[in-house]
Amino acid sequence: MLDWIKVAGKLAYDRPTRERLLGYRPVVICLIQSLERDAFLFVQPAASRDAWMPPQEGIQPDVSVERATTECLEVELGIGRNQMHFRRSVWLGRQAIPERQGSRDVKFSIRPMQGKAYYGSLSKVAKDTSITCNPAEVSEYEWLTVDQIRDRLSDNSDRKVQLLKVLFDKLVHTEL
Repeated sequence: MLDWIKVAGKLAYDRPTRERLLGYRPVVICLIQSLERDAFLFVQPAASRDAWMPPQEGIQPDVSVERATTECLEVELGIGRNQMHFRRSVWLGRQAIPERQGSRDVKFSIRPMQGKAYYGSLSKVAKDTSITCNPAEVSEYEWLTVDQIRDRLSDNSDRKVQLLKVLFDKLVHTEL
């Protein structure tokens, strides 16, 4: 009986668990801002060299958005927990991904894959923080101002551009 109460509580209060059950893969987009200047760390993913985005990480079952952010920064960029200052996270929304629907099951889902459920997190790091790109994940990185990010938006898909606009609006109250 106690196990069922725990499951019910998790469903009621843990949005990533609810999204996973509905067939949406929870993902955190990690917006990293410099402590010293108004610049953000963007990466060029190894798998998609035509896009520039903040680093992203799937949120595993029983992992918080903050912990997923920490793991993402450590694995993809070599930024340790003691080098970053986690500020906050927000719900960004769901995106159906028609070309991948049903292509793989989301762990613990009761439905085939429908798309992704996005969360955004804001962390700050010093601009002199040592960054070591994991070549399996990231081909290169750059610190970009908001104007530079706007200039690079045309390289991203419409879906990614829309997601970036929501991310900046909700986390740093800036319009892209």
